[in-house]
Amino acid sequence: MQNQGMRNLSNNADTSGETGASIRAVIDRDKLAGALAAVTAAQADGDVGWVQFQFNGQGQVVVSALSHNLSIRYGFAAEHEGKGVLKVSGKQLSEYVRQLPPEKITLVAELPQRLVVKCGRSSAKLQLVQDQTQTDVVVPQEGTSIVVKGDFLERWVNAFRDFVSTDDTRFYANGALIWADSSNGLNLQAVASDAYRLAKAQLTDGLMAENIDDSSVLVPKKALDELRRLCAANPSADYRLRWNGERLFFAVETENYLMVSKCIPGKYPPYTSAIPQKVNFSVTIGLSPLLESVRRVLLFADKNRIIKLGFDGPVLDVQSFTPGLKEGEEVVELAAPVEQPFVVNYNGTLLTGILNVLSGSSVKASWENVNRPVMITGEAEKGLDVFYLLVPTRF
Repeated sequence: MQNQGMRNLSNNADTSGETGASIRAVIDRDKLAGALAAVTAAQADGDVGWVQFQFNGQGQVVVSALSHNLSIRYGFAAEHEGKGVLKVSGKQLSEYVRQLPPEKITLVAELPQRLVVKCGRSSAKLQLVQDQTQTDVVVPQEGTSIVVKGDFLERWVNAFRDFVSTDDTRFYANGALIWADSSNGLNLQAVASDAYRLAKAQLTDGLMAENIDDSSVLVPKKALDELRRLCAANPSADYRLRWNGERLFFAVETENYLMVSKCIPGKYPPYTSAIPQKVNFSVTIGLSPLLESVRRVLLFADKNRIIKLGFDGPVLDVQSFTPGLKEGEEVVELAAPVEQPFVVNYNGTLLTGILNVLSGSSVKASWENVNRPVMITGEAEKGLDVFYLLVPTRF
């Protein structure tokens, strides 16, 4: 699928792009800065990427940008005269607008040559891209369509976003596996792994199904980062998620925003065998004391960042060292004593990454045996079920 979500409408482009035509608009600085920040996230190379402004002559402005894998459209109301399409350097305009005072900004497009930007005593002239054909961002209608409350969606994305691989030699592993299931109540599922850690998140609240199919998609991290940014900025909004495994797209839509991402082709690596089939022993530890202890002993770790966790009776002994140079040790109380002492080693940096996203005041670690991945969970959250796996390592 090439440039999913983009459609060239050059044959229907407005004739106001002819020499001598002009467009004049007055826009709030914050509104314009927000629109530019939203769409420039689509650009693979901000130094050369352009953004498109579409003025309909009736008070509506649509700003959009695209790359090979990601397309974003953002619409808003703004007073303007004239109509047409113009394209300009996204990075240059966005950085300039962001540094202007919070006042009204006047845009004057002298088509097809330049864009004049004025705000108070500041003014700038930018060369327009000499291609005034209109390119629209659209989303296919087939596939799964679910509406999710923004605050629930943000918590779900935050649970796994940081564990998405970005440099795995297996290209199909560089994304999060996302799907929906309605066989036992509607739920939204995600799995992400960086080869050493795995996160699995299931959202069961704040959802409304419009259409469900049985397909799953591999969503790139860049699209997930943008989704998280969007939800954090407006957690009270409703977000429509669309995807289809055959068309390989993942889309996010609100009243004035649309993002369409090309998904990663291929089959996600098998992961279920890594999940403990039987929990033979587990411990519960205060989240804050454990996190602080791990952070402190990491100051003494060597380049491999390995820490040793020794469980014995009612305490956990956390150690790390650089042979012959330095060592650190912390003692943390357990919620209940262990029946048998045992020792496990993990990458402390990877463990810290998991502890940072857990909720509540305590953390539970469960093992099938010490040579298998540990399952880590925080306290239960309403409508969200999450667990993490971390593989052991050697000193």
